[in-house]
Amino acid sequence: MSHEPPAAPAHTNRLARETSPYLLQHAHNPVDWYPWGPEALERAREEDKPILLSIGYSACHWCHVMERESFESEEIAAQMNEDFVCVKVDREERPDLDELYMGAVQAFTGGHGGWPMTVFLTPAGEPYFGGTYFPPEARGGMPGFPDILQRAVHVYREGEGELERITGQLSDYLERRGRLPAPEESLQGHWLQRLATAAEADFDARHGGFGSAPKFPPHALLSALLLHWRLTGERRSLRMVTRTLDGMAKGG
Repeated sequence: MSHEPPAAPAHTNRLARETSPYLLQHAHNPVDWYPWGPEALERAREEDKPILLSIGYSACHWCHVMERESFESEEIAAQMNEDFVCVKVDREERPDLDELYMGAVQAFTGGHGGWPMTVFLTPAGEPYFGGTYFPPEARGGMPGFPDILQRAVHVYREGEGELERITGQLSDYLERRGRLPAPEESLQGHWLQRLATAAEADFDARHGGFGSAPKFPPHALLSALLLHWRLTGERRSLRMVTRTLDGMAKGG
């Protein structure tokens, strides 16, 4: 009987360490998923690979369809793992990333957006191609996901001039729309002011939270509102946070 240790798996999915129910749903995919963070971005820079960013949420029907058709496919997952650093994001945990990259997808698709959102980024996080749901094979006028993967890696590897043109034009477009904070703004200045104003328009002053039921804890939005309050002293942002947290503490 052999006493050799078992071979290491061909893929390493890092989502099992997360707390998001949506990310945990993908923890056993054969895709080398990373959560959004410095580890994934650093690997993309070191290996000079584009990032495949997939954004969705637990109640999204087509997110589950794309997982079943593509992310659970050993063949498609192998293609993803070979050519990309793959990152999974729960839009309910990171509405900031969802908002930012949805603007890019709408620019690519002529104003159409939705989930699952599929965006291809440079290692610097610049979007250069994207869409929503893609089937595993071409159908209904939609290209198959493996063909999309092949096209995206070709643009990154072979189309240096095209890549710079796309990312430059898109960055200008998003900044003009107010979707993308300029580098010197970071998470401050006018961008935070716009976020607070938009949140106030969607705020439920009676029950707390934003929008209508079902509501989900908007972790990143609450953090941004607290930052806005700390930097500006505008108490409207603090009131939205405390009213929402009070509502959550009372059991939803």
